[in-house]
Amino acid sequence: MLKPVHVTAIAAGLVALVPLNAPARAQENIDCGYPLNNSERTYCAEKALGEAEADMKAAYERLYEKLVEMDDELPEHLKGSPNALEEAQEAWKAFSDKDCAAYSFPFRGGTRGEELYRNCLIVLTIKRAEDLKATVDDYGN
Repeated sequence: MLKPVHVTAIAAGLVALVPLNAPARAQENIDCGYPLNNSERTYCAEKALGEAEADMKAAYERLYEKLVEMDDELPEHLKGSPNALEEAQEAWKAFSDKDCAAYSFPFRGGTRGEELYRNCLIVLTIKRAEDLKATVDDYGN
């Protein structure tokens, strides 16, 4: 007599046969200069947003270090620039989220709304990174 086979056991066995890096290899072949479908557009937008956020984070950290260095040389009553930058960055994050939500509001709930929201964040994040870099330049490298 045959014993019943559990579907979960079969599924687990099949999952084990799929290479874990298959999605990563498939994504390497996506041409973000010409994404062909929603899935590829989403992948490319997420990739661009990740790159913009990494660039902004690096610019923020560079400016923060510069402000700490400057604070060390200032009299006590003029200190506080690093804290002010932290507060400004938190305010920028809240602003960018609300601004992009408003921008994409008419299309919320659909693919277009998510795309508009993400693209707005990309643009604002790139601009924020540029502003942070310009501030470092203004204060002298």
